[in-house]
Amino acid sequence: LRVSRAAVVTVAQAASGFGVDARTVTRAIHNGELPALRLGRRVLIPRIPLLAALGVSVEDALTEAHDAG
Repeated sequence: LRVSRAAVVTVAQAASGFGVDARTVTRAIHNGELPALRLGRRVLIPRIPLLAALGVSVEDALTEAHDAG
């Protein structure tokens, strides 16, 4: 997630990043603990707020993504 250039991640990717089940991420979205976008039936999570929730600074994430590309 840190070196990705994608603006959003899936619920499954977020669950993997947190080390929890996808249902836990879905519950956090429903409770307002994690921001998400709904596009049709897909639920996508903005990557930068997700990384912030994981304790990664925005500057670090952007620097790593730039260095990887």
